Amino acid sequence: MRIADHMEKVERLSELREQLDPRGDFEIWMWTSMTVATNAVNAVMHHLGITAEGDYYAHQIPGLYVVPPPQAGIWQRVILPPGDVIHVGFPPIRGAVPARLQQTFAALTVLEDMREPYVRGDDPITPALVESCRRAFDDCLAGARALLAGAAKPA
Repeated sequence: MRIADHMEKVERLSELREQLDPRGDFEIWMWTSMTVATNAVNAVMHHLGITAEGDYYAHQIPGLYVVPPPQAGIWQRVILPPGDVIHVGFPPIRGAVPARLQQTFAALTVLEDMREPYVRGDDPITPALVESCRRAFDDCLAGARALLAGAAKPA
C-alpha cells in the first residue's frame, strides 16, 4: 500500500473506533485498534524507506500480495519482495529498525497479544484490560505520528 492509503485507513478506522464502546464492543474495538496501529506502523516503515510502498495489498501469506485490476475485473495475486507487515515481525524486517520504531512495535505487540485470549478466547474484559488496550493504541499512534512528522524519507 501507499503511505496515503495507510493514513486514510488510520483516520477512517480511528473514527469508527471512537463510536464503539470499549468494554461492550471490546472484540471489534480491540481489532480496530490493532488494525489502525498496523496501518500506522506500515506508513512509518515506508516513510523511513525500510519497506517499499506500492499499489498492492498484503495477503496473509508473506510475499503474496493482491493487485487491484486497472478496470472492473479480477484482483491479481502476485509474489513481491516483503513490503507491509501483517503483524510485528511477520514478515521479518530486513535491516536495522530504529529504536523509536522498536518502541512503536512494542506497543503494537501489546495489542496483537490481546487477540488470542480476548477476541478468539473468552477471557473476561476488565476495565484494566480496556485501559491497557487504550494505552498501547495511544502509544503506537503517537510513536508513528512522531516518526512520520520528524523523520525525512532518505534520498
